[in-house]
Amino acid sequence: MPPKVKESSKKILPPITRPEISNTSLNYVPNDAIEGYQERLETGVDWTIEEQAVRHRKKCFYHHLPEVTFSEALNAKISKSVLSGFLNNNSKISLSDQWELILPTTLWDIEKFANEESKICFHNANCITDDVINLINKSVRKNDRNMLLRDFKDVTVLRVNDSQMTTLDKGITGFRKLVRVNLCGNFLNEIDSTFIPRGLRVLELQNNMIENVETIATNLPSGLLYLGLAKNILGGINGLNTLPDSITVLDLSDNDICDLESALNGLAQLPSLVSLQLAGNPCSVCAAYARTTISKLSNLQWLDLREILHTDRSEENSETHPDDLRSTYFNFTVFRIISAPQPPKVDKGAITSFHVELELPLLDSDRRRFLMFRNNDSLIEMLPPPEDDIYLEPSKISSTIKSKTAIGETSSNGSDLYRLSAVNSREIRHFTTFQSNKVQWNKIMSFQEPAVRIFCPNLVALRDTFRTVVTIRLIYTMSIPSKQSKVDKKSAHLIRPLPNEQRATIATIKCTLKRPDWSQPAQHFHWDDSLGTVDAIHWGDGDLSTVQYTQAPAKVTKGKTDADQGSSRQQPPENLTCHFGFGIDTLSV
Repeated sequence: MPPKVKESSKKILPPITRPEISNTSLNYVPNDAIEGYQERLETGVDWTIEEQAVRHRKKCFYHHLPEVTFSEALNAKISKSVLSGFLNNNSKISLSDQWELILPTTLWDIEKFANEESKICFHNANCITDDVINLINKSVRKNDRNMLLRDFKDVTVLRVNDSQMTTLDKGITGFRKLVRVNLCGNFLNEIDSTFIPRGLRVLELQNNMIENVETIATNLPSGLLYLGLAKNILGGINGLNTLPDSITVLDLSDNDICDLESALNGLAQLPSLVSLQLAGNPCSVCAAYARTTISKLSNLQWLDLREILHTDRSEENSETHPDDLRSTYFNFTVFRIISAPQPPKVDKGAITSFHVELELPLLDSDRRRFLMFRNNDSLIEMLPPPEDDIYLEPSKISSTIKSKTAIGETSSNGSDLYRLSAVNSREIRHFTTFQSNKVQWNKIMSFQEPAVRIFCPNLVALRDTFRTVVTIRLIYTMSIPSKQSKVDKKSAHLIRPLPNEQRATIATIKCTLKRPDWSQPAQHFHWDDSLGTVDAIHWGDGDLSTVQYTQAPAKVTKGKTDADQGSSRQQPPENLTCHFGFGIDTLSV
């Protein structure tokens, strides 16, 4: 009798526990919150340079800019370019003189004497179409200014970018052969698509003030292949299903689209769509972003400029929990701290440790709740001192704490990094300082992973956090158990124990975050004190978590280096080095 085949039972996965998302979460703002809550919340946030520029543009737009039509913007663009002198019929300088004298001099001055900023401005003013020089040369040979104007009207590429344009008028209809139009960096809010030439294939509208796709989707050319709407203020998704069926590439990155499921339902109506960009929207930082997008858009080949591989498509139709479309976790990881100066010796009984701390104001629920009813000036308050003579001010505390390491004493390696200051117990903070676990000094210090983990039901706040510069501090603390001396019983209840913790900031590091990438679990940063700056280096697509170091002395065989021996472990650097990672939880695709 053959043996019975054991039935393979499927392992039952434990249920995923999720914090409850309710009106008490970060999304909720009560009706009685003090006016200007959002402005107070963003006060003091260290935005990246790019985000500062975007916010400045929005302020300019909402301050009622004067109306500038396409025709006016085009003329202004031409007046700043080398085309101006050749198109001016009133000019007393002949075309040949313009070509042989003025144009070469201008180009030579830019090449030899202009700085990088001036060269960028010159290029921007003269990128109005492709191959401007050959276009001019053709009319110069015929000595015909009108020919240049006719040829200019027949160009297939036109760029009227960064021209403060607010309205698209019928002036663009004069360019009947246009295939590509660049209107980026203007202040367009609505567009009358009937003015756009019917043969257009590429329409670039990035960095404008468009609030709804529906305002431009109607009457777009039926053969349009590319539509760029990045860095606008799109919030609603109405009109996505009315875009031309011919669109193959759609750029909606860096907008304010929050509802991923509704957006994908509209995008699923575009049969030719093969490349989509949604990164930089609040919906793109939810846990199920990549998995849901790839599964719902079966024809998609590229997502956020990353190719979708066969392995990225799940063969199983696993259901996505609704909360994974509106929340995720923010993770901060300290991979390692290397070669921190060894701290000085301390008295017996004193406890020393290292930890890493950072402030994330946009993800701080305590700060958010407090600022609903108070101002930023109230984030730090001081308790009143007790009305007795026994209490000591923080400035006098150091003299009462006896240690082998006096305040300001240098360590054995000559560094004055360990200049300790007492922690003020009277200080009340209405914000959270997120910090890692505490570890003892070592040549290579490792921390638990992740060091900081924050649940984020507010995707807008999480998206905006990746547009900031995060300050990280390496902190050294020394704690001494408090010992109360014998005093009179009547005054014993008035005595407050002395603060028993002192701390020193060993290093302050700034990490300029970038928007999350669905194909990368985290973005990594490297900093060491030899850089001469507090700014950490973004490690690109590199993975610092896989780098291995050893404290064992290097064994070098005669005539062979470490690299020749194929060792995967490196000797730790001698200067203070820190490796960090920032990321969000994403469901595997």
